[in-house]
Amino acid sequence: MIPLFKVRKAGVYGSIQDQGRTGYRRFGVPVSGAMDFHAYKMGNYILGNDFNDPALEFFLGGLELEVLTDHRIVITGADLGGLLDSEPTPYWKSFNIFKGQILKLTQPIRGTITYIIPEGGFYAEELLGSASTYPKGQLGTQLKKDMILYASKEKTNRFQSSLRPSDIPAYSKELCVRVWPSPHLNRFREESVYEFFKSTYCIKVGDRMGYLLEGPPLSFINGSDILSEATQFGTIQVPNNGQPIILMADAQTIGGYSTIGKIVKKDLWKVVQLRRGCKIKFEMLE
Repeated sequence: MIPLFKVRKAGVYGSIQDQGRTGYRRFGVPVSGAMDFHAYKMGNYILGNDFNDPALEFFLGGLELEVLTDHRIVITGADLGGLLDSEPTPYWKSFNIFKGQILKLTQPIRGTITYIIPEGGFYAEELLGSASTYPKGQLGTQLKKDMILYASKEKTNRFQSSLRPSDIPAYSKELCVRVWPSPHLNRFREESVYEFFKSTYCIKVGDRMGYLLEGPPLSFINGSDILSEATQFGTIQVPNNGQPIILMADAQTIGGYSTIGKIVKKDLWKVVQLRRGCKIKFEMLE
């Protein structure tokens, strides 16, 4: 392993993530893994990495890293105002970094979540078959000031590579996403379900466990509480206050609230890039 970065400022929700740990949900352990799995996957693709090489996932800005070793990296996902020695960094394109340089993510410009990936990925201990961080389960690596982050291997002399401009996602502040309907629809008043799929909701607050929405409250025929049952990344739960919650990668594996649907996987990575104040609408699939 190669010492690559020293963390000078840890910022918000910095963690090592890969594709997540599978096979442990029955024991109450979430899959976790990269929230924007599309940006994560494309970053490893650009560098020619293995599909599951660990990346640094980061929310919103405030990160500052000192480069300890010459290497090659890519930054994908949200534009968080990346700077390398005060010069704007490329996004969705590999580039070289050199010992002594300072890499910063300053503030959100488009989107919420960014991935920094070195050639070969970061070195990180695997626990239950994954390097993904799940803080509540004390699994994985959260960023802390003065921490050293290691690359798995030295850089090669490959040419720089990038995505075609037409393949680079354009993160929006307003989305309409498709939803598979829940078997719990009959627990909601019919007019409330109709209003949910016609209304616009705002992101109120969110983290890796869930995004809380704010908008017209849903009403129930006989309350939200149910016997606990399985949930997953993208499940839309509705507690008794009627305000929906979109469950994210670190959410609990079971829940005791009625659900109104599950966001389709192809739309889910777009949802995670929304931040406070962004708007979302839902389209029910038949």
